[in-house]
Amino acid sequence: MRKVLLTILAFAVLLSGCGGDSSSTDGSTSADAGSEPFRIPHRDLPIREESEMKLNASGLSGPEPKPIIPDSPPPEFLALASLIEGIGQLATEGTKVTVQYVGYDYETGKKFASSWDEGKPLTFTLGNGEVIQGWEEGLRGLEGGDRRELVIPPALAKGSNPPGIPQGKTVVYVVELVPKKSASSKEAAKPKPSPSTTAKSLGKTKPKVEVPKGPPPKKLTIKDLETGKGPSAKAGDELTVEYVGVDYKTGKQFDASWDRGEPFSFELGSGGVIPGWEQGMEGMKVGGRRELIIPPELAYGPEKGTLVFVVDLLAIE
Repeated sequence: MRKVLLTILAFAVLLSGCGGDSSSTDGSTSADAGSEPFRIPHRDLPIREESEMKLNASGLSGPEPKPIIPDSPPPEFLALASLIEGIGQLATEGTKVTVQYVGYDYETGKKFASSWDEGKPLTFTLGNGEVIQGWEEGLRGLEGGDRRELVIPPALAKGSNPPGIPQGKTVVYVVELVPKKSASSKEAAKPKPSPSTTAKSLGKTKPKVEVPKGPPPKKLTIKDLETGKGPSAKAGDELTVEYVGVDYKTGKQFDASWDRGEPFSFELGSGGVIPGWEQGMEGMKVGGRRELIIPPELAYGPEKGTLVFVVDLLAIE
């Protein structure tokens, strides 16, 4: 963590010394609400499945983390770095998310807020202005299991949510997106078929994804490889799927529910998955297998590029 934070400050000093213009176009501005936060390069991050975050009765998971704050001038812009790479539900604008966090005063190094001290996580809708701007910008694209550090200048730390922020100060947060708790103990206790049983009952095995030849399509491409015979998916339905995702450019797999030994469930139309899935799963029938070729703007952005998914729809609730 020390190396990551030193990288934050090294870039902060470098960029703040290049002209001193807080409205530059390098994505490191704190004044331009439409800008992207400055993202810190990283290597060899630990990976955590969302399912590995075991929640206690309060909805919190694991021990409270502590940032290491270097003895250097704070950056004048929002800076962020991933400390743990999560694999789970994606946080997009309009998504109701639940996070656990700890906040420190950058200058004094004193803790001023913690969901562990509060005894509960914080739930809000991303993109609705319910939290400070530094969180609105810095938590975009967070996935379940992610641990992200945010260094937030005073201009982006104005507000009362999350609570306890020392106004006029640069603050440091470590934030984790935690899984949603079951709606009720009765619901949690409801027996569910194992993923292997569900998939096998539909005659499914893990597919081999073939990337089409030629340049990637600029628009979302939907192709039914197998047409299901069950009900069709619509907004508001909870879908249970198995999937494989590969990079269009390299053909290499980057994610697969099959490898985790359990299917993935989400509510269609709730903003809990990338837009390419929200649009691409509409109308799919249970028992079907569908290929989605998703351009960057409907997936994870230019850094990840075009993605190819093969999705099996196992069930609708």
